[in-house]
Amino acid sequence: MHFVVSYPKSGNTWIRLTTAAYRIPGVTSSELMTFEGEDNEIARAMQFGDAERYYYRAVSPIDIDDADFPTEVRLRPAALLVLKREVSIATTDIPILVKSHHFHGEVNDIPLWRPEWTDRVVNPVRDPREICCSFSAHMGMTYEETAEFMNNDHARTKGEDLDQVQHFFSTWSNHIRGWLEEDENDIPICTVRYEDLKAHPVQAFHEIFEFLDFPDLTEERVRNAVEKTQFDRMKEAEDEHGFTEQSDHQDRFFRSGETDGWKDELPTDVARKIEEDHGEMMEALGYL
Repeated sequence: MHFVVSYPKSGNTWIRLTTAAYRIPGVTSSELMTFEGEDNEIARAMQFGDAERYYYRAVSPIDIDDADFPTEVRLRPAALLVLKREVSIATTDIPILVKSHHFHGEVNDIPLWRPEWTDRVVNPVRDPREICCSFSAHMGMTYEETAEFMNNDHARTKGEDLDQVQHFFSTWSNHIRGWLEEDENDIPICTVRYEDLKAHPVQAFHEIFEFLDFPDLTEERVRNAVEKTQFDRMKEAEDEHGFTEQSDHQDRFFRSGETDGWKDELPTDVARKIEEDHGEMMEALGYL
């Protein structure tokens, strides 16, 4: 399977939406917002995620609603094989991207990622100061609480609804480090900065689609997909139709899409804490 794996609020949804727009040349921005509950190509391009309880329920000997986190981890290998089968049925000539927020590591000596179900990974990353602004609104937490959460080795959260198992993030730095240090002979990885997606979207998405080995790749088709998923268009479409990935804590999913909005929004002491907590990885990615 092909995955988009990221720390939350790093561009995961944007990449999947743009991929869906590329897969379906005639789709509109509004149609990309309204796939929930539908049986169509847009839904098939957007619906798959590795935390959906459906796949765990299919392999669990107990009621998955009663399962604790260690049990979910033990079930993950079998659940991901069920997901792999479902994705293969829905896949055409252009790969479907599966959503994930899991960090790359082990829990109780069980690896969360294995080559047998992971063909390629697109790994968007973003300035953690900007993530703090966006994630705090998404989670209904203060900036200070969000910064603490982002530096928690054991950070995990349930999905936005009860149909998902827990997402395991660890710290922002651990999440970044896990994917940057993965042996690409085991799992090929394309790491892309959110800031580069914003600055040069056609070039960045062309490189992503090339990495994913999309057939008959053309710049014109990439440009058309990028135009349909421009942030202003997504905000306008969400205002009109809503969006399924919006949380109960926020008025909108597509909030600002900024790359340096943290400078005006984030309290100075919180920004300094994030820089102290994650300086090594921020420097590695060019954020310091």
